[in-house]
Amino acid sequence: MKTVDKIGRFTIAKNRGALYLRWWNPHLKKTESERLDATTVEDARRAAQARIRVVADPSETIDPESDGDPTFGEIWLAIEQEKRKTICKERFRLLENRRDLYYKAHLWSVRMSRMGPALRDFVKALEQGTTPPRKNSGRRGGPWKPKPLNPNTIEEIVGTAIEACALAKSDGVSKHDAPRKPTITGTTAPEDRTPKGRYISFEEMGLLIDACRRPHVLDLLLLDIGCGGRIGAVIDITGKKVRLDIGVIDLLGDGFVDTNRRKNKPIIPITGPMGRILERLINSYGDEALMRAGGLLLSDGARNWTQIIQRLIARAKKNRTKDQVARKLLEPKGGLNVNWYSIRRTMIDWLDERVSDASISAVMGHFEISQRTRRQLFEDGSPTTDLYKRMKLAPVFEVADVLEAEWWPSIQPFTSVDLRSDTARLMRTDAAE
Repeated sequence: MKTVDKIGRFTIAKNRGALYLRWWNPHLKKTESERLDATTVEDARRAAQARIRVVADPSETIDPESDGDPTFGEIWLAIEQEKRKTICKERFRLLENRRDLYYKAHLWSVRMSRMGPALRDFVKALEQGTTPPRKNSGRRGGPWKPKPLNPNTIEEIVGTAIEACALAKSDGVSKHDAPRKPTITGTTAPEDRTPKGRYISFEEMGLLIDACRRPHVLDLLLLDIGCGGRIGAVIDITGKKVRLDIGVIDLLGDGFVDTNRRKNKPIIPITGPMGRILERLINSYGDEALMRAGGLLLSDGARNWTQIIQRLIARAKKNRTKDQVARKLLEPKGGLNVNWYSIRRTMIDWLDERVSDASISAVMGHFEISQRTRRQLFEDGSPTTDLYKRMKLAPVFEVADVLEAEWWPSIQPFTSVDLRSDTARLMRTDAAE
């Protein structure tokens, strides 16, 4: 192989027109190489740098001459390599977004010895909305206007940065203690926070369903309505998470290795049209990611799911009757808009009148489940019986019965899409006759 470029101890080499990344593996005591998906040297450098973050040892991101005082950027790249092995891709994508949007703009070159003052300035910038946006201009070429972040969001972003500093000290790459968290005014407890969206009526859900023109968007909306408005979880559903034999979706997924961090990853019953949608998708894609458009993963495309629901709302408004326009269906109310969270908020309060609190917690993710119980419920070859599984999942099936009997039939009169379940528990409605 002919050496084309060097990046530290890594080499970009060329052989028979193909570009490779080569490096010495100190653990296996041998040279390894991987072919790069690149045709030019410039593309090879970008591909190599992305791959180096995965194969390099975390300590290699730290400058040996830093003398126990590395920059935040150095320790963050080291932590990313560790987190890549222990958290699911959805959570890791959140870390990447925070790195690119916030940390690189304010903390990247700051030494650990100066993190205290830097974090205080960081909080001020987030509160004033002076963090640079993804693009330099505003919408339609207009000037960009600063937009302050919510105090609760600021607390999460700053807390992650402090956690990174604490891990650097415990790992011995920094001799400085983690800085104290700066004062962040305006933070609220979860129960006191302003809802993200308003309630939505069954008639409005029907309008949104009929506004879907593309099959994958219709699948996405119907699954989201059945999952209680968890759009991020629906986007990342894989075939191996779906248990058609039991009638549930295991949204726990691969998640954190730490089994104590299982909140917000519920077990969802398969009801209404969800069964036939999931069966069709599994027949096409097997155990892999199910939500695709033209064979391409939705999770790898546009990440702004808000745009999808906004486009559906705009299209649905055009299809409204004069009576629906007069009643202001899908219009903002009380300063709140219709969005994905509207479905979740509506389902939680709707279920509150019909099932126990334990059942609501089971399907909304407000509970923790041990790794052992998860294995007994979902892993292939588990010796536990269906009777045991159904006993453990009784709260989930309690919700399933109510959704089959009342939730989907309440939406059916307002849409032309067939929402009946293949289990025949969902009876025909007047609109279907």
